Amino acid sequence: MVSQHVNYTRNSYVLETRGWLDAEEDCRYTEPTAEMRDTLSGHALSLDDRIDLAVNMPWIGTYISAKGAVTCFEDLREGWTLLKRGFLYYYWDCRIEARAADFWDLSKIAPDEAFFGLAKHYARDGALGLALGTPEATWLLEHVDSSLENKCLGWLSDDFYAPYMLRLYRKLVGKADVTGVPSDPEGWEHPFVELVDNWDDGDSLAESIFRMCEYHMRWNRGDSPEHEAEFSAPYAILNPIEIHALEAIRRELGLATPQVEHELLQPPFYPVPDFVKNISTEEILAEDDLLRRIIEVNQPWCDGLED
Repeated sequence: MVSQHVNYTRNSYVLETRGWLDAEEDCRYTEPTAEMRDTLSGHALSLDDRIDLAVNMPWIGTYISAKGAVTCFEDLREGWTLLKRGFLYYYWDCRIEARAADFWDLSKIAPDEAFFGLAKHYARDGALGLALGTPEATWLLEHVDSSLENKCLGWLSDDFYAPYMLRLYRKLVGKADVTGVPSDPEGWEHPFVELVDNWDDGDSLAESIFRMCEYHMRWNRGDSPEHEAEFSAPYAILNPIEIHALEAIRRELGLATPQVEHELLQPPFYPVPDFVKNISTEEILAEDDLLRRIIEVNQPWCDGLED
């Protein structure tokens, strides 16, 4: 079914994303990669070194995942492999950021700034991880959940994505549902809430999935003064990761998800190809020595085995 909101055709998406990749290669890939290799060269990492790594990792993750998304139109396996590689940069950025928070002196930080990242970033990375079938997605969403109590993440009043992913995660682990985190801005219509509220009603859930697809197509380009476009990241523009996340959680719980016809729900991003869950981290690290080194020197520290 043709969407009422079309910011991109498939051809315009490929053309624009390739142009973006060419224009952004130096600042989002070449330069951050060089800086990270220099940081990792031959000395024990300080806390500041690790934070410097984390600062650069989302730049590289965005570039690689964008390259993966556009590659999916030509080489499906290579494209999805690049998407997972980009996700791993996002994930290890979050792991380093979360561990670094243990060393911050909160007495020197204003109370309204005393958090260590935004819930929306962890939630969106978690949605991509669920689409890719990676176990790392669970850690990201668990961190979002724990932030309600330990205040380790900031929650924005116009962020609908993080509360949605939090509610999905709580379905997965059997915890009580939570609403109003944060409270929705008045008058803003969006279908995130419906996707969980209609969990047990197949017909209503199908209608909510359709509305979510329409919302995705509307908000994959162009922020408004009141609200950012949730799906404007190059890897998400035509990739319904919020629907993938819904289906992944329901599948894990043994529940079917209604099938819906919509322009967004078509190859190469929907459905997720069966081979994607078998793309191993080891396969990716064999082709990316920088990522391998980042994990090698940071995993023990992130796991609390090193100070």
